[in-house]
Amino acid sequence: MTATYTSTNGDVATLGGLGTDRDFRNTGRLAIDLALTGGEGEEFAPFERIPDAGELGVWFAWSQLAVDATPSDAEHLDALRLRWAIWHAVQAVLTEPEPYEQDRLVIDEIAARPPLVPQLVGAQWVDPTIDQALSTVARDAIELLRDPFLRSRLRTCAAEDCGVPFVDVSRPGRRVWCEDARCGDRNRQRRHRERQKARATG
Repeated sequence: MTATYTSTNGDVATLGGLGTDRDFRNTGRLAIDLALTGGEGEEFAPFERIPDAGELGVWFAWSQLAVDATPSDAEHLDALRLRWAIWHAVQAVLTEPEPYEQDRLVIDEIAARPPLVPQLVGAQWVDPTIDQALSTVARDAIELLRDPFLRSRLRTCAAEDCGVPFVDVSRPGRRVWCEDARCGDRNRQRRHRERQKARATG
């Protein structure tokens, strides 16, 4: 599976149509994108995007990693553990100085495994596995949550019906939408309708 990725600016990635029907998120940060595939409990059930190992494989093929591998059930469970730990760690950093210990332990455990191995010519990765891909995601979370600049640019989407986290890497640091082509467009359309309604009513 081949894929192209629009990096770090919050635009929706175009990945050969793969996963476009899954409503995957591309905030420009790999760890956050995994965290936004769902969660535990009734509150997150409507947002579940990787309910089984097969869908996890689709997500990894769609993601910026473009890993074409078949996950095992055990790797799927590890992905759910990592996803939940990243979600809680990011939420903690948005309101507290540090991630919670239990989340840090999960992220550190998976990051300690061998990551994906890149190569200069040919396929992007050398014999990629889902376990290596999970390690790469965990390492991305560590970079995000340790780097002072990235932490200072961690934001919550300003859209009233969204509120997901994202990293603002724009030079002025004034980005307010998790994805401009998603929440940004919706809010511009809403304001346009409001202006039209105001003019119509005098």
